[in-house]
Amino acid sequence: MPPRFLVQIVLPFALPILVTFVLVILVGEAWPRNIAVGSGLKLAGLVTTAITSLIVWRFATHAATDPRVRKFAALMCMVTGLMGWPVWCVGVLPSINGVSLGPPQTIRMTLERTEVTTVSRSRKLNHWAWLRPESAELPVQAGRYFIPEGIYEDWTRRQPAAVAVTIAPGMLGAQVVTGYGTDRLAE
Repeated sequence: MPPRFLVQIVLPFALPILVTFVLVILVGEAWPRNIAVGSGLKLAGLVTTAITSLIVWRFATHAATDPRVRKFAALMCMVTGLMGWPVWCVGVLPSINGVSLGPPQTIRMTLERTEVTTVSRSRKLNHWAWLRPESAELPVQAGRYFIPEGIYEDWTRRQPAAVAVTIAPGMLGAQVVTGYGTDRLAE
């Protein structure tokens, strides 16, 4: 097989990374991509991974007649595709999900605690809130939500019992968090 064959069979991993870079350059933060807990895109990412791996495998082996080459390419496309699965789930698909949002809904959640983590190899901080929905029928789950620094400082200072979280369904079905605030109805 020609040297380009090896490059082709790693495309299931490289392709989502390239698409993520393109989205960062062209779109940046214009599309909301903060996915609510329990509303992830793991299944959509797995399906996208499988389709990408199959297309790359067909493209890489279209001229191959040796079944061993085809099997090796299938195995490598599957492995590199699975390596690209998290990139689809946290890079590309959340951005695409935020292209078009449905009607927003403000829900009441209990603030359990706030925390700060350090960004890897940096002095930058990520700010988080542990939130729990007050009703089991809501389309979000309890967990750790990424929040802006200003909201973190406000909630840490005041320690409100309940907060308002605005969510909207995205284009791919995952709930997108579009805003935070103090639930004035709870005070």
